[in-house]
Amino acid sequence: MRKRIIPVVLMSLSIVAAACGSDDEAASTTAPAESTAPDETTAATTADTAVAGSDTTVSGGTGECTLDTPLKIGFAADLGELGAFSDGPGSEAAQVMVDILNDAGGVGGLPVEYVIKDIQGDPAATQRAAQELLDEGVNAIIGPPFASTGAPLLDAVDGQAPVIYMASTDPALADPSRGAFLASFSDQVQSAAIAEWALAQGHTTAVTLSSTDDVYFSGNPEYFTTVFEEGGGTVAGDYAYSLADADFSTQVNETAALSEPPAVLFTAMVMPQTQVLLEQLDAAGLGDVIVTGVDGFDASVVWSAGDVAEGVVFAAHTFPQDGNGVEQFLADAAAAGANIETISFGALAADAVQIIAAAATEACSVDGATLITTIDGLVNVPVTTGTVTYAGAGGVPEKDVVILEVKDGQPTFVEAVRPTNIPS
Repeated sequence: MRKRIIPVVLMSLSIVAAACGSDDEAASTTAPAESTAPDETTAATTADTAVAGSDTTVSGGTGECTLDTPLKIGFAADLGELGAFSDGPGSEAAQVMVDILNDAGGVGGLPVEYVIKDIQGDPAATQRAAQELLDEGVNAIIGPPFASTGAPLLDAVDGQAPVIYMASTDPALADPSRGAFLASFSDQVQSAAIAEWALAQGHTTAVTLSSTDDVYFSGNPEYFTTVFEEGGGTVAGDYAYSLADADFSTQVNETAALSEPPAVLFTAMVMPQTQVLLEQLDAAGLGDVIVTGVDGFDASVVWSAGDVAEGVVFAAHTFPQDGNGVEQFLADAAAAGANIETISFGALAADAVQIIAAAATEACSVDGATLITTIDGLVNVPVTTGTVTYAGAGGVPEKDVVILEVKDGQPTFVEAVRPTNIPS
């Protein structure tokens, strides 16, 4: 059992780690007997609550709401495939935030329950896991990062509970009419931010690498190209790769054969492929090309590639700084024994839990349809990364993109922006 954040408060938690190879395994917490609920509550019940012994701020304290049924959150987590880059740390971080909430009094006077199902990156396993979560009585579900499993999840849930895609940036998954929301900005927004950053640095030439294996790997380069070229830049080529590739010499040689090396290379690739690409670019004399990417660079810890990652620039969801609770949450997570290497995805998982808790508190209800309607109307809810507003946003919250650069082997803050040209 992992260490608790507040050792003085001993709560009974039963944790069964989800693992590759089975979609039946789960982690859960338990709640006490039922109590009664008042007729109404107000947005003030989602006010900040500081946990004793920790500076982490949470939304969803007991406030004026008293629930007669505990809030139960499920996580349909991809722990064995590509999605594990985000859902591994995310599933641990969600547990940490549930513990923090419970140490602050839970939601509606009852401890929040939490259960994980491993979807194994498989659509069929995802739908089985969704039904199992519903059968076990979850009131809200945190979903996986990619459409290949996110869409089957939404089909299986069918509006019975809200689904918050913690790490997904695919706007096609966001549909409040079906109870689906992102916890983050969209691919269009993060790719546009990188394109505008490159143009602002005076870079006018680029190449992209894309893969049709998932819309994440093809869509982001497309959006980057649109914004970069509309801003006056030139994309000299888009070079295809597969997620199964372990060699990028063909793409590197095509880049080297251009009449002039591009100033920028943009890709949505993830580690360890990114490291291979960086090493082959360096070996081909293209080490001065600025390699840029999106949140997959953060999820897969691109800075772990070593010296070849110096100068890499990428979009991220957050960074520890004044005005957000990321640094304190990561410290709390480390104290709890959670393994969270990425900057963004632990914090986004915490956000997802806080959003669900805020909706349950504001509505004073754990009914799935009520939670969906309430989430869709949330305004300026305090979360780990800052604040979140869903009202009028179509399920995709308006949030800054954080630009990070690898320096001395670590990601460093460059700027936080909202791009002006967001492609459709």
